[in-house]
Parts: sequence; C-alpha cells; structure tokens
Amino acid sequence: MMQVPLYREHKIMVKMEHQKGIINPNPVYENVTTSVKVKGQEVKIHGLCVGTVAVKTTFKTKKGNGFLSKINILLAKYYTEYMPIWVWAIEHPQGNILVDTGENADSTEVDKYLSKESWYARYQFKNACTVKIQKENEINNQLNKINLKTEDIKLVVLTHMHLDHIDGLKYFPKQEIMVGNFEYNHPDNVFKSILPSWFNPNKLDYRQNKIEVFNQAFPITQTEDLLYIPTPGHTPGHSSLVFKTDDFDIIFAGDSSYDQAQVINGELPGANTSYIKTAVTYTKLLSYANLRKTIYLPTHDANSGKRLVGKSFLV
Repeated sequence: MMQVPLYREHKIMVKMEHQKGIINPNPVYENVTTSVKVKGQEVKIHGLCVGTVAVKTTFKTKKGNGFLSKINILLAKYYTEYMPIWVWAIEHPQGNILVDTGENADSTEVDKYLSKESWYARYQFKNACTVKIQKENEINNQLNKINLKTEDIKLVVLTHMHLDHIDGLKYFPKQEIMVGNFEYNHPDNVFKSILPSWFNPNKLDYRQNKIEVFNQAFPITQTEDLLYIPTPGHTPGHSSLVFKTDDFDIIFAGDSSYDQAQVINGELPGANTSYIKTAVTYTKLLSYANLRKTIYLPTHDANSGKRLVGKSFLV
C-alpha cells in the first residue's frame, strides 16, 4: 500500500479541521508558575497544559432545550478552537497536590482505546470532540519540566471522572486519590474500561458549615486552606477545589464552565447533566467572588493560566 507523504497528510488534516470551523489547529498554551502566600509561607502553583481538545460548538454552548440540546451536539457541524486541558500542581507545605490528571496520547486512537466500551459510547465521543496530545504532553513529562517527578506527588484530587481529567491516573498508582462520593457512585459518561485496575479512591462526603455560600465542603488539608466544594451541573457530583491564600482565593473549577465568560454571562454549556444545577453553581460562584477576591480557573479556559499569573479576579 502506498503511504501518504507526511506533508500531504498534514495538509489533509488542516483541511479537515478548517471544514470543522477550526481556524488555528495548533494553538500553544504555555505552562505557567506563580507563587502565593499561605500563612506567610510561599507556595508555588503550576498550571500544566496536558494536551488540547476541540468540542462541537453546541457542546460548549447550549442550543435548544431538554433532549434537543443533546441531539444538537451530535448534529452540529462546527467545532470550537482547540482549548487547553489544564492540570494544576500545588507545592503545598503538607505535600504536593495535583488537581486532575489530564489526557494521555492513547486517547487519540478512539476505536482502539475505547474498544471495550459500547459502539454508541465511541460514536458519541468521536462526534462530540477531538483531542490532540502527544506523549511529551502527558502529566509525567509535564511534571518533569517543573522539576517534579510523579513520585513527588502526595495526593491527586479529581474534580470529576471524565476522560480528560482522569486519563493520567496511570502514573499515580501509589498516591492517595480523592473524588466525591456522589461523583463516584453516580458516574456520567465515565469510560470504566480505561480506569486502572487498582483504582480505588477515597470517596469524599462534604461536611456542613465549612465555607461561605457553598456551605458544604471537605477539607483536603489539615489546615483547611484547601476545600473540596460541590459545583454540580456538568456531572451530578462535579466538585471544585478552593484554595484559601493569605490575599485571595483560587477556585480550581474543573468543568463547572468551559471559560470564565460563561459564568459572568450566564451562558450554559450544552454538555451538562443539569442546566438548572449549572445555573445555581454559576450564581454561587459569583456570590462567593463578591464576598472574597477569587481567581476562577476552569480546565478548558484559554486564559486560566494568564489569570493565575496576573492575579485577575472573577468580579
């Protein structure tokens, strides 16, 4: 069989992406590092871009009501630009903490990678999004770039269990892993076949009266400066992580929204288990940000890294 030259294969790929409405097929999202003060002690936070993902425009922004909004995701022709997949590393005094784990390169071969899932699950995945990631972008290699090894991570905290948040778990078989109890026991679009055989996370139940506005939270650290809070909507048990620093708070928001503008403008994503709960989550995020200076960092926001470094607040 005659092989297609690489330059021609590249041109074909670019043409296909342009047909999907993707103008810039290779955006660059630089890793970022900043420092904050926690009880007077300097703590480093790293934003690591572990691949990119483009989704149907109706996946990112809701079109239609009820079941029609889900059908419109599959029927849509055009995609968003490639968005980052951020993973956050916190060099905390009580041990290094990772918020989510990102994608891995095997996921680009969908039929092979998800061969043990149903044909419909593969169909949905292939017709809703497209992922770009190389081995060098995976979380183990990204940690090396900031002079950390996978074994230096003490704790992995998952906002939810979708593929692009859990696909780096394979690098952390000996670490403590935390996820919400409700998220674990009420999975939504979770590909169980790709979960490591050893995966048995600590399942968290929120505690009452731990934080303003959200009320419920689970303290991740003994000093309770890192709190796991409910932000449902994207999935039934979706959670975010609030980091209370000396000068402001940071919310590592997972997929509470796809970018900050959605929260400010009340724009609901199409890919949601509950639009009502997402709207309530938006209201609580804004109320909290009005109460305390807050940096808001969704996983797929192109500007999350810049906001972290520039100390740019939600309101």
